[in-house]
Amino acid sequence: MMEKATVIFEWEQAFFKGMVEKEYENSFLINVSEPSCSEIKEKFANRMIISKKNCEIVNNISQN
Repeated sequence: MMEKATVIFEWEQAFFKGMVEKEYENSFLINVSEPSCSEIKEKFANRMIISKKNCEIVNNISQN
């Protein structure tokens, strides 16, 4: 499971960084941390579902 992993992804021609809150079969629920974007804050409450194909894992914090 990739929960607590930090990922970067591209959305509307900009790159964002965030932490995976939940992993689904083909996507992640990501809490976007940087950069701050007013549209993401207002429309999505800093949380977005992004395809795994569009994410690159920066680090993974395992809690076993």
